[in-house]
Amino acid sequence: MEVRPYPLFDKISIECNSFCNRTCSFCTRTSDNRIKERMPEELVYKVLDELADINYSGLIAFHFYNEVFTDKRIFSFFQRCKDLGLSNYLVTNGDFLTRDIVEKLSTYNIKEFALSVYDWASEEDFQLKVAEFEQALGLRRYPWDFYVVKGGGEDFSNRAGYVDFKQEEYSFPIKAACSKIENKLDIRFDGTVVMCCIDYYGVHSIGRIQDEHIIDIWYGEKRQKQINDLRQGLRENYQLCSKCSDYIVNI
Repeated sequence: MEVRPYPLFDKISIECNSFCNRTCSFCTRTSDNRIKERMPEELVYKVLDELADINYSGLIAFHFYNEVFTDKRIFSFFQRCKDLGLSNYLVTNGDFLTRDIVEKLSTYNIKEFALSVYDWASEEDFQLKVAEFEQALGLRRYPWDFYVVKGGGEDFSNRAGYVDFKQEEYSFPIKAACSKIENKLDIRFDGTVVMCCIDYYGVHSIGRIQDEHIIDIWYGEKRQKQINDLRQGLRENYQLCSKCSDYIVNI
């Protein structure tokens, strides 16, 4: 039996399209005017089929820097996962949700449901908006693990220098380990497999799903080097990591 150098990813995000209906101060999308494109269905299905072939037991999402419900194909993607015995997680800003849509979502294999609440002015306002969503949609009544992502605030990083919505306490280049890339894989709408969810432009790409099997990309030389380097705190080897304040781990 082949011994792998590290475990398979627990989660994978396949960005089905490039569009989001919001512009948030803490998101990298505010730094450019992103083209509106969709990942071809056959490319989405290629990755899903490859995951099904290995009996993948992790969770699959269809977001990266997009809002999944701006893509009308999203329900067919969830259905394809269900047909293949694959499970999903969902992250949405909630703008397109209705009772009927939530009810429909409950028929798929969605195991985690994350609602991102961004436009809040205070803690009281944030709690009020969460309560309004809950009253309108009843998101906690379903069998998925439901949680709320509090957009902005001190828990959000500087996105490797792409945004500057908060003051940083770190001197650059940052020297610290990072485990962010060891359990998740992110794919842009154009098929580029990026280093992590911070790698908006694919600066540190490790492959393209058009050219390779997803598992070969995950265990490829580029990914192995990235993981080994970041375990040692060698962020300076990577343009983005050297100025990223996310996942600071002392070594």
